[in-house]
Formats: sequence, structure tokens, C-alpha cells
Amino acid sequence: MPKSRRPSSSRRSTPRRSRREWFGRLGLALGAITLGLMSVGDSFARLVESADPIRATALAPGNGVILAAAAQQEFAMAPSTDDNSKASRLARLALLKDPTAVEALSVLGLQAQLRNETERARDLFEYSLLLSRRELRPQIWAIEEAVNRGDIAAALRSYDIALRTSREAPGLLLPNLAAALAEPKVRAALLPIMQTEPVWAESFLSRVATSGIDPVAGLAFFREGESIDLPVTDDLRAALVNGLMADGEISDAWAYYSEFRPGAARNRSRDPEFALNPNTRAVFDWMPSLAPGLSSAILQEGEGGVLDFSLPPGTGGPLVQQTQLLPPGAYRLTGRSRAIDQPDRSSPYWVLQCQDGRELGRVEVPNSDVANGEFEGRLMVPGDCPVQTLSLIARSSDDIAGVSGQIERASLAPAGARP
Repeated sequence: MPKSRRPSSSRRSTPRRSRREWFGRLGLALGAITLGLMSVGDSFARLVESADPIRATALAPGNGVILAAAAQQEFAMAPSTDDNSKASRLARLALLKDPTAVEALSVLGLQAQLRNETERARDLFEYSLLLSRRELRPQIWAIEEAVNRGDIAAALRSYDIALRTSREAPGLLLPNLAAALAEPKVRAALLPIMQTEPVWAESFLSRVATSGIDPVAGLAFFREGESIDLPVTDDLRAALVNGLMADGEISDAWAYYSEFRPGAARNRSRDPEFALNPNTRAVFDWMPSLAPGLSSAILQEGEGGVLDFSLPPGTGGPLVQQTQLLPPGAYRLTGRSRAIDQPDRSSPYWVLQCQDGRELGRVEVPNSDVANGEFEGRLMVPGDCPVQTLSLIARSSDDIAGVSGQIERASLAPAGARP
């Protein structure tokens, strides 16, 4: 039997985090975010019609919005905490011309925050939030404030607002939010927000499934989300299974896979007729090779499918593979091919390999005019090999037509069992 689930190395070496540390995962280091925001050059171009706010102030010196945009640009080019810097002067002038110029408030608020003038920064950002919820910088401040208070719900509300209203927010906030799912209280507070179907939900679920950021926490979130019909597709589930396997969480990966692939069994391969046609395949599904120079694809035919492959002369390699968790014992590989016509030295073969690279056996695939294309062979799985990979390998050929053919069926099952 495969080894029982064991903690990943990161969890073995990391002590249990305190409540405040978990809250910290929700927050962002203000200095790092400030620099990140300042590096986004086109964010200022959206604020005014002119692509150069600083030059635009010469054309409209009384326009508070343009002056605020110029203050933002000056601060981006020369960050300074000096209350008499050009950015600061432009921001104050912008507010004199237009007290609702929220971009100017952001500049002054960031400067105050960087000078550790907490009360002044709070006043500026709170005023900015009263004027508009669409500015990302005040929302980031609000997240920090909520984190400092230990208020998860308030922090998530600010996340939601920022992600709904700012184009810059997803790239900055979603990775941090995915990492925060390790805290059960965060998951519990986030589910009601997800139930409102926010515009960023699809992007976030994709991030959780594919980013590799704590896939065990992602699995817990997806399962807890079943109570609100969280829109998790089988493609997202398959991607999360791959993340769990990459993280060494074999037991969790298989348990979750078996929940959305009905009939999956550990003691045999799956999808013998190549009927499955998902957009995203899990490692426990047939996975055609994406290696350059190889053409390998699963094509649908009626209720089933075929593995179709072709290679140019002098090219070989794996065509398709499927991860197995076979218990120790004897197994029988059976299948059927068509349109394979190669010399024996160029015929493809199936190979079962242990995760550590050991080869456990091969089964040759003869030409399709032999035995009506049927092939069969026996393989042994030892007790010290809990994870295996079943692959179809193409040998290179010097024939001008290269190597091509199709596999209509392939099944690996315990010896003596029905295929």
C-alpha cells in the first residue's frame, strides 16, 4: 500500500503560527506595496486624458485632478517623505483646487505612513475612502488597519472592494489571499463573500487551484465551499490534484481525485478507452506528451477515443503517461492498437516505472496487423514502490515516414482480474 500521508517538509519544520501571524498573512507590507504600485507606469495614464500629467499641469494649472495625477507621478519617480517635496506641494495644491482629488490624498497619506505619522495617515486615508472606494491605495491602508486590529472580516471586505474596483488589485492581492487560506478563520469569513459571486471569484479559484500556494489549504477551502455551491469545476479540481502531488500530498491528492472521477480505483489504471476529454487533466488521468517534436493527442471517437501519435524520423520519447498508486503484486497490461507498422526495432512499448526511476517492466506493442492489434504483458510491483508511472514510449525510426499509429485501448489491472 502507498505510504500514509505525511506532512510536507515545510509543515514539519514550521511551528504552529500564532493568531497574529495568521492575520499578518492577510496584510501586505506597505512599503513593498507602495514600491510595487509606483512601478506600474500606466496606472497614472488612466487618471487624466494626457499621458504626461506633469506636462499637463502647464496646460491646466487649475485642474485639481491633473495636479493630483502629477503629484502621483512625481512621487513615483522620486519617492520622498519630505513634506516640502515637489510631490507633496503638488498634492496640497491639488486639494486646494479640488478637495475631492483622492489621488492627492493618497500621496500625502503614503508620505505620512512612511514617516510613521499614524494618526495623520489615518485621517487622510479615511477621508479618501469617504470620497471614493475605487482607489487602491486607501483600500490597502484599510486592509493594514484591519489586520493590525485582528479584524479578519473587515480586512476581507477591503480585499473585496479593491478587487472589484481596481485593475491593479488582482495581481497584488490574490496571491496573498490564497496564502491566507491556511487559516480556518479566513476561509470561514471568505465564504460569505464568495457566495455573492464577486467578479474576481473565477480568477481567485483558478489561483488557488494552480498557483501551488499551500494546496492543502486550497483543498480545505474547496471542500468547505461545497456548502455554498462554490463554483469549482472538475478542471480546477484536477489542477489542485496536480498541486497536491507536486507538494508530496499523495493521499490527499488521490482522495480528492476519486471524489470527482467516479469509479477510480488504486489497483488499476483508469480510462481504458480514452473516453475522458477534460480541459485540464490530473496526473492520474492519461496525459499526452507536450514535448517538442512529438505529436500526441487523445481524439474523441463516438463514446470513446483513441491516442493518436506521430513522430518524424529519428525522434523518440514518451507519448502518454498516467500516475499509478498500485499496491504490491502482479499486474496484467492489455490493449489494442491500430495503424502501427514498424520494424521490431522501432515498435513502441509500454513501461512501468517506480517514482524513484526504477523500471518495473516493459510490454512491447507489435504491429497492428499482428493478433488484430492486441497486445498483452505482465508486470510486477514491489512493496517498496508506492507510486508508479505507466508510459507509452516511442522508439525512433529511420523510416522517411517516421513513427505513427493509434492506441484504441490500454488497461493495467491485477493479474487474473477482468481488464
